[in-house]
Amino acid sequence: MDQSLWALMISAAFFCATMTMTPGPNNILLAQSGANFGVRATLPHILGIRMGQSILHLSILLGLGALFESWPVLHQILKYLSIAYLLYLAYRVASSSVAGDEDKKDARPMSLKEAALFQWVNPKSWMATITLCSAFTVTGEGYWLSAILGMLVFNLVGFPASFTWVFIGAAIRNKLNTAKRRMHFNWGMGFLLIASIPMVVH
Repeated sequence: MDQSLWALMISAAFFCATMTMTPGPNNILLAQSGANFGVRATLPHILGIRMGQSILHLSILLGLGALFESWPVLHQILKYLSIAYLLYLAYRVASSSVAGDEDKKDARPMSLKEAALFQWVNPKSWMATITLCSAFTVTGEGYWLSAILGMLVFNLVGFPASFTWVFIGAAIRNKLNTAKRRMHFNWGMGFLLIASIPMVVH
């Protein structure tokens, strides 16, 4: 691999770090899950994000992005669906049970499948992936090599970034030792989800 491609992938790694470490729907939900369910129970959520992101990434590389360019209305529909689902998630997070562990039998973290599917309506995932596919690939014969390396870099950076947010949530879990504190925390996470909408939808 020549030096120019190495330099491109290093730049891509910095871009991916910015996208995966900064607050957004995935990270807010991971922190909320870490605080409410712990690190181990949130592992399927983390794996689901990476699986869904990789499938989305590959789909865009194979031409899904060009489809949106040809049919802009599809992009608009996706945007409104994203906003609606983020509002629903904010409500679900804010209204999560604040009962003690023994009374939270119906509460559960996001599953692998749910987290994977969420990437398809997560506007930050779309923005990051489309940028990665367009700005951090080379033309000509090296296109697919740079594209696949971009996917690899995104996952290598994304995994530790996701764990960071889960650990942040888990670190404050012991502080959420009253129903009132858990309620305030869930309200705060729900508000942050709503606040993330204008940052990632444009």
